[in-house]
Amino acid sequence: MTAPALELLDVVRRYRAGVPGCSAEVTALAGLSLTVHPAECVGIAGGPGAGKTTLLLCAAGILPPDAGSVRGVRAAFVPVMGSAHPYLSLRAALDLAATLRELAGCDEAPDVDGAIARAALTHVAEVRLGQLTPGLRARASLAHALLGEPRLLCLDDPLAALDAADRRRYGALLERFRADGLAILVTARDGRRLAGIATRVVTLEAGRVATPAAGARTLELEVGMPRHAAAALARKIPSVRRLGRSLRVPLGGISAEEVLSACLSAGGRTRVTTFHACPTSGSTTR
Repeated sequence: MTAPALELLDVVRRYRAGVPGCSAEVTALAGLSLTVHPAECVGIAGGPGAGKTTLLLCAAGILPPDAGSVRGVRAAFVPVMGSAHPYLSLRAALDLAATLRELAGCDEAPDVDGAIARAALTHVAEVRLGQLTPGLRARASLAHALLGEPRLLCLDDPLAALDAADRRRYGALLERFRADGLAILVTARDGRRLAGIATRVVTLEAGRVATPAAGARTLELEVGMPRHAAAALARKIPSVRRLGRSLRVPLGGISAEEVLSACLSAGGRTRVTTFHACPTSGSTTR
């Protein structure tokens, strides 16, 4: 069996908030456990303060946990998009990053051209970062992360500033990374943004993995070839489950319209039979 790319076991991380003499301890992660396998893209959804960024920092080895354990492969943390070095071209910015890695004692010389090509940015390699669109800047951040040849990418809310077309392009790029065996953690405040990108979505609440309510809203679909339809749909919506001749999709992080659109794009004839609160038990179709 292939070893996991990341294992977090009962991880606790606390911060001190405030100023000396007037501060309080804040628990960002409260006994969180999570396993990520190679070639898997796990979405982390949750509101502000849920612990998403702290989880990524611990997974990337930047923040040590106060309790629990973190074991994983070489990881790279990609922060929310910024405008660092906006007057440098993409190639010049990556050359600078590669030089800094070499000065820090990294044994292997980073492959700048390879990172640019893997991020599908060869056509804008000589364009200044400040002139790139949000979608291209998001991919430039990926190119920067790829300089270290990571096996795990920790992406902090990269979709927030992207429109629908850029999200699709970004998701297609992550799919290619997964095909190369990379594991990916990607966060978003709204789990629906991760539909079609993440192979599964985990929701955080107050530093813990939230347990879905037994009566969560669920969409039930009647399809002509349920086994084939479930396999096709699971590539875009991993939470789909097959029950007899029907498919059932919990709507915690995706809308009914997005489910129906995914069914149509998969080429299946679909009829909605129920749309209500019901248990989400059933055999997983992956």
